Amino acid sequence: MDITGLRRSAVRAVLDPESLLNIPLVKQVFADVSFRFIPRSTDVSWTYGRHIPITLTGFNPFEFAFYYGQDSRFAAWLDDPFSSARQFNDDDLLVREVLFMAHDYLHAWTYSAIHRLFPGLRVLHGAITAATFEDYVFCHLLSETVATIGVDYWLLCEREVNAFCPIGSTMGPLTVSYREARLPEYRRFCPQLEIQTPAFFRTLATFYCSGEFPGFDADDLRRSPQLLKWLRHELSYGVTQRALTRRWLAYLADEPIELAEQDACAPVSIDSPVRQQLIDELAVLLWAKVKEGRPGTELELPGAPAARHAPPSKPPDFRFVNLARIPEQHWPRAMSSASEADFKFLLYQLLAQTPLSECPERLLKHIPLLLSRRDFTLVRDLVSDLPRRDPGPDEPRDLMIAN
Repeated sequence: MDITGLRRSAVRAVLDPESLLNIPLVKQVFADVSFRFIPRSTDVSWTYGRHIPITLTGFNPFEFAFYYGQDSRFAAWLDDPFSSARQFNDDDLLVREVLFMAHDYLHAWTYSAIHRLFPGLRVLHGAITAATFEDYVFCHLLSETVATIGVDYWLLCEREVNAFCPIGSTMGPLTVSYREARLPEYRRFCPQLEIQTPAFFRTLATFYCSGEFPGFDADDLRRSPQLLKWLRHELSYGVTQRALTRRWLAYLADEPIELAEQDACAPVSIDSPVRQQLIDELAVLLWAKVKEGRPGTELELPGAPAARHAPPSKPPDFRFVNLARIPEQHWPRAMSSASEADFKFLLYQLLAQTPLSECPERLLKHIPLLLSRRDFTLVRDLVSDLPRRDPGPDEPRDLMIAN
């Protein structure tokens, strides 16, 4: 059976009690064949072994796909997702990849829903210009709200992975530190706090856009380590998401958009009637999907592919570009002009195209030197003879690698 047939059969499949498809949202995502699974020319062992400190498979919600490494726990799991996941889940590596599959799916699902609910926004096909930029920043932050609430607050903050499939997993929420069991402590400072309700969607969406979480102040955080652990992460996460979102969309923009550091992190307005309505309607749809498992909440593909691609003339920024899609003769120029942050992502992507098992130990020791020197000649001397995987046929050029 091919992977599409396998995924369609998930709805009626008999599952091993230790299958990750016992997690309701994971099963929904796996069975929704409108969302593609695309292998990439990366060996995730570089990340598993902490030789590279980030995940390099990439993310692009406009492509309605999840990207996974050709060499990864996820790739092995796809051979038989109905069986026990134990054999692939050392150190919870598989569980994290599968949960990020659901997280990335909800990003794409949000864009599909916005496209259907508010076609006038042209969220998939409108030009990204100075005039439309903040509209699209808002929409992307809504997709982050959907993904975080759907996977974490309304699912894994209540029941951890092991409650759905007892494989010895230690994984609870994927990206947040909130725990429903600690709600009495949080309510000491905000008695009206309710997470398991559609109204919480507005609270978190407002927080990601504004940086202000209603009901708590700095003195509350000082008095409760549990509250501090939860909201300290969310406060930094919100700033990071606003900055990454703006830089990603600026890279894809149809005209130059300059962003100073303070501009990238600045709050996003939610005051317009359309933005208010969009928050409320997505809250209802997401509740129906995650909490009720209601039929008819699957991802709906647009009639035409999304027109979200960086202009071909734009120099590659390897935080947002798949190195495997850049001709090798263009690498020297790209490396010579790369910033420190950009060079890091270029080097990491280059290394991850080589199977880790083919990389000599001496090179692993030189990674800090390569990062500090930013010297293309040195990189070429050390890695040019290593075998590299060719890009897969469906790998896109535009990928958010930064994370």
